[in-house]
Parts: sequence; structure tokens; C-alpha cells
Amino acid sequence: MKRITTLCLMLVLAIVLAACGNDEDKSSDNASNADQEEAQKQMEEMQKKMEEQQVDPDETVATVNGTEIKGEEYNSLLSSAQQQSQASGSDPTTDDAAKEMKDQVLKSLVGNELLLQEAEIKDYEVTDKEVDDELKSAKEQFEDEDQFNQALEATGSTEDEYKQQLKEGLLVTKYVDSELSPKEVTEDDMKTYYEEMEKQAKESNQEDSLPKYDDIKDQLKATMEQQNLQTVMLDKVDELEKDADVKYNI
Repeated sequence: MKRITTLCLMLVLAIVLAACGNDEDKSSDNASNADQEEAQKQMEEMQKKMEEQQVDPDETVATVNGTEIKGEEYNSLLSSAQQQSQASGSDPTTDDAAKEMKDQVLKSLVGNELLLQEAEIKDYEVTDKEVDDELKSAKEQFEDEDQFNQALEATGSTEDEYKQQLKEGLLVTKYVDSELSPKEVTEDDMKTYYEEMEKQAKESNQEDSLPKYDDIKDQLKATMEQQNLQTVMLDKVDELEKDADVKYNI
């Protein structure tokens, strides 16, 4: 079965995993102590601003057909989205960015719950073995069990909670694979996509850094397939939400 990324499936753990696998010192040997101290101060100020955007963990941020989505889930996904925004060079703490991120996080949480409920209504099932295999695969991405447990602790999750999230993710995956049909990616689609990349690279005077088409065509196809899948998932979420009792509380 093809594994997919749902609207918000275990995004938090993925962020921690990336951090654990990238634990090298990236500071320049030529940077002065003053520069490092200033950079550290800016990082601490940014972290404080991001934490101020979080909500009470026990607060109900939304309900989907009576199922409550708590602030704890919201905060976890928000933190991951903030880190991704920073990694791309954006500031997630501006007023406009904070509002857009809040809306996106809520939409992702609600969308994931709608897809999960639809999978359960249609009697999709996940076995204990499937969950255990998924857990084993996740653990293999870490050096050892201790590092995996540290990552879980950093997300505020226990292994049992993580297994439940894996089970829910697998349910959504089965539902999406069986029920939704994303547009097929053709060679012409990939070439058009690459031509747009070339155009953007020229506009930013970075055409020399753009890899050749043949070198990245497989990566392009995977990216475009994921985009097409996300498109049909979002369309399905919009369809489900029209007939659902959804309340946003923040």
C-alpha cells in the first residue's frame, strides 16, 4: 500500500526526527562570540513569540460532529508549522503569518478528523500487525530505542498515543487510496512544471543552480503526485465539511 502524508499526520514527530538526524554544529568558526550571542538572543525572542501563539492545551479549538479537537493537538501542529516556516526563511510571528498559520492548522486538524470519521463510517480497518509494522519502521529511522523515546517525549506523546495516531493515519491512508483518484502525472506535466522552475530561476538569476530535467524528473514526479493527492484530499474535505457539524472555537 502506498504511504501518503495526510493533512497533518504525525507532522510533529517528523520535525523532531529531522532535528535528531541533523544534530551537527552549523556555527561558523569565524563567527565572533558577540555574533553568536546576538543570534542566540534573536532565537530566544522568536521562540517566545511563537509560544505566545499557542493556546491552553485543554481548550477545545474545534469540534467535528461532536468530536473535540484539543489545544494540545493544535499546539503540536502549530509548532511544527512554525518550524517549517522558519526553515523556509519566513517569519511565522507576524500578524498576517500568524493568522494564516492558525487557519491552516485548524483546517488541517478538522480535515484529518473528517477523513478519519469517513474511513470509520465506511468500515475500513487496521490490524495490530499493521500498526506494529509501522511503529517498527518509525523506530528504525532512529539510532536506538532511547533516541526514539526522546523524540516522543519532545512531542509530549507516549508510545501508546503514537500507536493510536499511527492507526488513525493508516485508516485515512486506506480510505484515500481506495476512494480518491488523483490526476495522473504525465511526462508533459513534468516538463511544464520544470519549465516554470526554469522561468523562476532565471528571474532570480539562479538558473545555474537548477539541476537538469533528467536528473530530477523522478523527484518532480513524486512531488507532483503528492500535490495532486493533496488536491483531491482537500476537495474531499471541503465536500465532507459541507454535510458535517463543524465548529471552530478560536
